[in-house]
Amino acid sequence: MVPFVPPSEQKACFGCATAKRACDKQKPSCQRCDERAIRCQYPTTRRYLRSKSATNASSQHSNRVGLQGSTGQTGHLRTPASDCVADLPTLGSPITSSFTYKPWFVGLETWAIENRGVTTCRFSSGPSYGSPQLGDWTKSLWNWLRQWVDEGNNPFIHKQLYLDTGLPPCLEDAWTTLTAYFSKTALNTPLVMQIIEHRVDALLQSQPHDDASFMAVPSLQTIQHLARVQALFIYQFLQFYDGCIRQRAMADRSIPTLLQWCEHLWQSVMLDAVHNEQSLTTMDMNSSDAMAETPTSKHWKAWILSESLRRTWVVCTSTIAAYLRERDGWNECAGEIRYTACQGLWDASSSAMWLQLSSRRDPLFVRSLHVDELLLSVAPTEVDTFSTALMRLLIGRDEMESWGRR
Repeated sequence: MVPFVPPSEQKACFGCATAKRACDKQKPSCQRCDERAIRCQYPTTRRYLRSKSATNASSQHSNRVGLQGSTGQTGHLRTPASDCVADLPTLGSPITSSFTYKPWFVGLETWAIENRGVTTCRFSSGPSYGSPQLGDWTKSLWNWLRQWVDEGNNPFIHKQLYLDTGLPPCLEDAWTTLTAYFSKTALNTPLVMQIIEHRVDALLQSQPHDDASFMAVPSLQTIQHLARVQALFIYQFLQFYDGCIRQRAMADRSIPTLLQWCEHLWQSVMLDAVHNEQSLTTMDMNSSDAMAETPTSKHWKAWILSESLRRTWVVCTSTIAAYLRERDGWNECAGEIRYTACQGLWDASSSAMWLQLSSRRDPLFVRSLHVDELLLSVAPTEVDTFSTALMRLLIGRDEMESWGRR
């Protein structure tokens, strides 16, 4: 039996020690591990004399864990080498079979934009003024923006996305503006809409002076590009669908800017992907490094940034396309990209759960304008809410209801 160890002699848990964060040393789990929904494990501390070999083994193990370093998220898209992977599945039975896991979302080819142009537009027989398809998509977006205000996340803004960096100032402004908008009354509506106008102006004026050129791309980190796209989209959506003619006209004028920012966002991602292509490797699920305990898996964090980029791009381009289709009767297709449609991955509460799901089922890495191909391959319960909303926009309610009855 291991005797009681006073808190002053108790070492920090592996997770806090690896991340170089303070540990409150509470048992069975410290507060930091509880907040991240990960397993909290402490090094064994004995007050009795141990053999030299045991002491050396313990020291080597502690050094190996400590040298793994912090997994803090940077502003650029990074995918780790196999010797840095950590926090693998701990749910249920331990993994005993030997296999390798290769992330599906890495590689320069996964960032290709395909099928640009009018002739490839999937809205050719789709949303028109007052159509149920556009109405359903708009309703989904309203619900997602409300969810972001209430819960701090939604199907295109991940709850972990800005956990390490903090919410960027432009998104702080967008969040407070949304909060005011959802609380507006008939008496204060003019004030709230004036605030939206001022927020848009401030956001545009805060950007680099050469924002129209390619040189604006490396002047911002990828996550900064992402934040400003998300913020401008939120304002633009409010102005599109508030019902005010003045606000809608102002949103029309900002469409080119949002599309240009989306283009810069994608160029920034491509630069990161080229820079990091050599570090994209497979990992052995049974290696000692892979099974080490860390607060979050670097692969999970890389996927969160990657998938947030992809979904934000899809939301922006699909909404603008549907809006232009409704306004003008036609629209030029911005193209399509690949994103992850598998149910459960976006909502995974930990890297262990995410990796367990993604390594045991098809992540459904689909083309955004051909998401309806899922009708032939999976059941509705295997697809997440983001994909369901996008499918409803592209193919309509009737096809979706028929799919649900199969």
